[in-house]
Amino acid sequence: MSLQNKMNESMKYIENKLTEDIDYNVLASYINVSEWEYRRLFSFLTQMPISEYIRRRRLTAALGDIQDGHKIVDVSQKYLYDSAAAFSRAFKHMHGMSPSKARTKGAVTNSYPPINFKLVMMEGYEMEENKRVIVGGRGDRYGISVDNDPKKIHETNENFWSHYGNDIIGCLALPLYGAFISEEKCQLMGSLEGKKVLDICCGSGESLLYTGKNKASELWGIDISSKQIEITQSLLSRNGYDCHLKCTPMEKACGLPEDYFDLVYSVYGIGWTTDLEGTFSKVASYLKKDGTFIFSWSHPIHKCVSVEYDALTFKKSYFDESWYALSLDGRVISLADRKLSTYINALARAGFVIEELVEESQEDLIKASDSVFSKKASMLPVTFVIKARKL
Repeated sequence: MSLQNKMNESMKYIENKLTEDIDYNVLASYINVSEWEYRRLFSFLTQMPISEYIRRRRLTAALGDIQDGHKIVDVSQKYLYDSAAAFSRAFKHMHGMSPSKARTKGAVTNSYPPINFKLVMMEGYEMEENKRVIVGGRGDRYGISVDNDPKKIHETNENFWSHYGNDIIGCLALPLYGAFISEEKCQLMGSLEGKKVLDICCGSGESLLYTGKNKASELWGIDISSKQIEITQSLLSRNGYDCHLKCTPMEKACGLPEDYFDLVYSVYGIGWTTDLEGTFSKVASYLKKDGTFIFSWSHPIHKCVSVEYDALTFKKSYFDESWYALSLDGRVISLADRKLSTYINALARAGFVIEELVEESQEDLIKASDSVFSKKASMLPVTFVIKARKL
């Protein structure tokens, strides 16, 4: 049984014991480690102590009993609180209201769903000779399923990119579209001279700098992180380029001009959206008729397969598109792995026609990186790039 399954079995044990004392040694036995090691692993994966998770699950279950009309004193005893007063304080701290108010129809509380661990494949990027190149895979990691709550996801990801993102993940930018695929080889953009361009998730500005050096007439960019916007502004100003930047999630209307841009692109940015169809519709509104939209993201099949002893092994379902939270070097991000058909169908519904799909890694870039990740890239796609045209 995999670590993922073992951890999920330990979560089932907790669910079955919410009204009883929980033996932490039993939890640890599911993955054959000590209690201390289990606590440490759980905290690393979820960014919270196991005791806090159990507290939240008990108070979530207690909410259901309260709303079903059970007496507060009985519910407090059921979930092992010493007194009704202690239970009420803990309940109010989590749900933002007293147990009696939670009985009110339409009361907005803060339930915490059961955790489900899932395997996540992550690739790594590092700097080499002032270029962004793939030098090795980060390997298998474990995330936890989360609700698709746009507000919480935006807060998590904005905090990550404003404070830690470039240090942990690095920066991926044109001419690279992602792992082992480059604009220099694909030539998807064609001539940029005189074109108005918009960068979705402009990050630290290197892609906009690339388009500026290739004679784009106007440089525009949006990003969820105010810090990234500051970095982009500084980079472009130092290099003598004017730019128009907005700090906003890509899903939201932000006052960008409509029917204005010749090219909208996004390098490893679109996959962060919480509303794919809404984002594509907004991109379509920004573009002129027959305008071009190019975006790249981690290939969904890559996110399902790991390399084990020079063999490829499926570790998760290709069809699982649920959101998950992932800890990277102790910092949390939220992501979802969508099917390739999900991107293609969403483009069609937004009024685009696909002109080219690139998913084969470039041999010269693979040879430049002697790593497990490059070997994987020689056997299956790890990045995809789509070029579409607005009808």
